[in-house]
Amino acid sequence: MAKAFTHIQAPRLLTSARPAGAPDRLALSVSSNFPEAVALVTRLYDQFGFDTVDNSPLSESWRTGPGQPAWIRHAHQNREELALNLSRARRRAPV
Repeated sequence: MAKAFTHIQAPRLLTSARPAGAPDRLALSVSSNFPEAVALVTRLYDQFGFDTVDNSPLSESWRTGPGQPAWIRHAHQNREELALNLSRARRRAPV
């Protein structure tokens, strides 16, 4: 099991893809407890035109949730920016 495609809107999958190495290529995260699942999603993201940031294990997938920096900046972050935004995430207290 892997958590993927969590912080991109579906229409952007068709409009934001870029070739590998493009300076404006966006990155998406994947979280999983299984390295082979991360590898599969990484290949899929690359085929779709996106870079990957591994945000494993699955228990860390909350970092891409609504209101978190990676979620807010989903349309404008490359690999380095996404990694930074994942590190900036803060758990919210239960309501």
